[in-house]
Amino acid sequence: MESVLSQVGVVFCQKPRFGETKNGFLGTNFNNTCSFGRRVRSVVVVKAEAGGVSSINPDVRKNEEKVVDSVVLNEVSKPVTAYCRCWRSGTFPLCDGSHVKHNKATGDNVGPLLLKK
Repeated sequence: MESVLSQVGVVFCQKPRFGETKNGFLGTNFNNTCSFGRRVRSVVVVKAEAGGVSSINPDVRKNEEKVVDSVVLNEVSKPVTAYCRCWRSGTFPLCDGSHVKHNKATGDNVGPLLLKK
């Protein structure tokens, strides 16, 4: 899927009270020219990507509406079992350490869920 990039322009203006002056100029607010003839503008950029490399779940059981796994704790055989939280494990739902590569590539800090007996 293509990534979606939306830009939202936000203009912040101070509206002086009618007839208020500053340095001899009457304050106005016409055509986004704010407070005393000076143009003030701030831009907020919102970026959302769907289905790309930044998708939370790139390819684990995509045919299911929601991926849910249940574990009965007394059936866990090891004293500590690591479960994947990065969605990149080849042994999902178990962790295979794929988060290390993901973290280096993205600057993320995700790690496994550890279940202790």
